[in-house]
Amino acid sequence: MTKRRHLGFLLVVLCLVTSACGARLSKEQVAAANGAGAANGTGTGAAAGSGTKTTTAAPAAGSGTAGPAAGAPGAAAADPNAAAPGADPAAAAGGGGGACAPAPGSTDPGVSDTEIKLGNISTISGPVPGFGQTGQNGVKAYFNYINSQGGVCGRKLTLVTSDDRLDAGTNRSETERLSKEVFGFVGDTTVVDDGGADVLTGSIADCSLSIGAKRRASPNNFSPNPIDPNGNGNGTVGIFSWLKANMGLTKVAVVYPAQADARTSGQAYVADIQAAGLAVAGPYEVAVTETNYAGVASKIKTDAADGVITTLEVNGMAKLAQAFKQIGYTPKVPFYGAQAYGQQFLSLAGDAAEGTVLVLTYAIFEDAGSNPAVQSFVDWYQRSNPGSKPDFFSVMSWAAADMMVQAIQAAGPAPTRDKVLAALGTLTAFDAHGFMAPRNPAGKKIGDQFLVVKVQGGKWVRQFPDAGFSAG
Repeated sequence: MTKRRHLGFLLVVLCLVTSACGARLSKEQVAAANGAGAANGTGTGAAAGSGTKTTTAAPAAGSGTAGPAAGAPGAAAADPNAAAPGADPAAAAGGGGGACAPAPGSTDPGVSDTEIKLGNISTISGPVPGFGQTGQNGVKAYFNYINSQGGVCGRKLTLVTSDDRLDAGTNRSETERLSKEVFGFVGDTTVVDDGGADVLTGSIADCSLSIGAKRRASPNNFSPNPIDPNGNGNGTVGIFSWLKANMGLTKVAVVYPAQADARTSGQAYVADIQAAGLAVAGPYEVAVTETNYAGVASKIKTDAADGVITTLEVNGMAKLAQAFKQIGYTPKVPFYGAQAYGQQFLSLAGDAAEGTVLVLTYAIFEDAGSNPAVQSFVDWYQRSNPGSKPDFFSVMSWAAADMMVQAIQAAGPAPTRDKVLAALGTLTAFDAHGFMAPRNPAGKKIGDQFLVVKVQGGKWVRQFPDAGFSAG
């Protein structure tokens, strides 16, 4: 497969995993990335054990200036040495205050009296180098944050990383290899995660953004952005109802690339829009590698759509925004898609980004001054990854690491894989200490709360609600 075809595939997947509720990654898509054997993890990738493995060193316990607490402590757990799920990870880590000291009895892979090793398999090299880097960076930042507080019950968190090179076979072999060395997996950022899905059996916990259908359906996977594995719609009826009632939205144009799952996700938007009592313009299908959106923008103008939603990736969203500016038409609600949030869209679209309206299910970086969880993320991401710009994937990985730490805390001073998996199985209300709108990782369901932001003066500005999240 050529690099151009790999890129087209990745562009589609990017938009699918960052839409309001996501869409299913089919066997055909995985096969497109890795050849016919990719769907069952037998792609012709590097041999087992060939992925790059590094151990991320974190600050020593108590070193540096600790970031702000990530939320209010939860209620006490039954075990006096264990933190309640949902407790502030820094306050409950136990390294500095002696609230939870390590106890003997943990004999599972990756855990000792002084350390807990957790694995991360992401796409760092290959046809689309760097795809998973910000996700891996998010875990690294969170581990550094927790280790600065003394670790979890006195144990330092160590991140063991691997590179699947965008190959499902390598993803599988690296998952097999690391499963013998690490306590669990956290923050994997790759579109070929189905490769290792069959390996994650027994009691190996996996707190990672799941993209492949098999990985999403795995009972061992707990995603910070859960998608219904049965594919029951995009879950955006409430969002469009709010936009109708509060921003006067009447007719929404739907744009998607000519790819099966992207088309399915786009058509799911059509159903949600209609269920909200709105008219639909289009939908409009474009080539996966489309670069000129002037024609689509003109059709949307002719059809008098005052809103737009897409399943494009961020480059396509930016080009569509520029096309609207070129023809002199600005939709009332240009909601291109959740992935548009961040500095990249603003840089790519330039002044054509002005007026963009997004509905998000996690707090924006601009909330850092009023949201301790966001402040911790912003501070520790930059301290741990100088020069890297945080994005959707780094937020998801930070939240995934938060989820894993909560489960390890709940397992107590002698954590085992079984205890951690059991704790995750009770996690039906998770918000990453206020960073995210509430969701149900154990039940694989996203919630119904959100916030609205708009580009004003070249910056993202919160519109609704004034703080936190709302169901409308």
